[in-house]
Amino acid sequence: MLELHWRVLTFCRAEGLFTPEERVVVAVSGGADSLALLHILRALQGELRISLHAATLDHGLRGAQGAADAAFVRDIAAEWGIPCTVGGADVPRLAAEWRLGIEAAARRARYAFLSACAAQVGAHCLATAHQRDDQAETVLLHLIRGSGLAGLRGILPATQRDGLRIVRPLLEIGREELRAYLAGLGIAPREDASNADLQYARNKVRHAILPLLRQINPSVVASLARTAQTLRDDYAALMATLPPYAPPSLRREDFLQLLPAQQRLWLRAAVLHLAPDHDLSYERVEAARRFVQRLRTAGGVQLGGGVWLRANQARLRVLRER
Repeated sequence: MLELHWRVLTFCRAEGLFTPEERVVVAVSGGADSLALLHILRALQGELRISLHAATLDHGLRGAQGAADAAFVRDIAAEWGIPCTVGGADVPRLAAEWRLGIEAAARRARYAFLSACAAQVGAHCLATAHQRDDQAETVLLHLIRGSGLAGLRGILPATQRDGLRIVRPLLEIGREELRAYLAGLGIAPREDASNADLQYARNKVRHAILPLLRQINPSVVASLARTAQTLRDDYAALMATLPPYAPPSLRREDFLQLLPAQQRLWLRAAVLHLAPDHDLSYERVEAARRFVQRLRTAGGVQLGGGVWLRANQARLRVLRER
């Protein structure tokens, strides 16, 4: 077994990413990371006791090039003996319809497609190609935006989204390792020119900020990834000190006796229980804390994403209102 395969297998087992005999949808764009993921999981199918189904989406953003990328994924999946579903979306139209930016609309369309694909093939697990450099970039982006402990955990090895378990088997593997892996196999990935466009915040971090940080610490990517792992463990320890949040209801007296950090964690955990994709801002959390502390009559505070905190003198409850 290749050393890279062994590292991915060890990580998958340590994190419990896969259930034996399950079908896994693999999100593949045609880029280096997702191609490497598909090839590595193909090599580890027997050890992990899983079956694979590739899925690729043409977002309708790059014309003929986007269609060619999707065709490339379909063809290479067929060459590797992996069934593949190809989808298409008009993200510019959806962005206008949903009143979202292009990046946010593309993400929503992509996960809607992947969820539908998983349902169609009877899969409850989706594997994505997030890797260690993505982790470092995410930690920096969250730090820049003023994230708390939850956000500084970065990308988690596994999360749930609308009944679909999303796993990231490559989180401990670097981007250059994956490119070298494909080069050794003679596989040329597709290149997306938008990955170099500095109008996107992540690309600015990748191409401008991280190179400067490497001048201070050449191992900055590994250091940031290690920070995310450490904070993930710290977050879990703090969460263990909280009162139950499912269902997300708590006596106001008990909430007020919590430390500020615990109050913030409880609110975030309660919101994520109801709306896993909602990015709860620090400002909304603090507004909710002040509301509970100063409460005189029953009322509510909007937490975003259709989620509200409702409270009276006796109890507070986080609920999703449609």
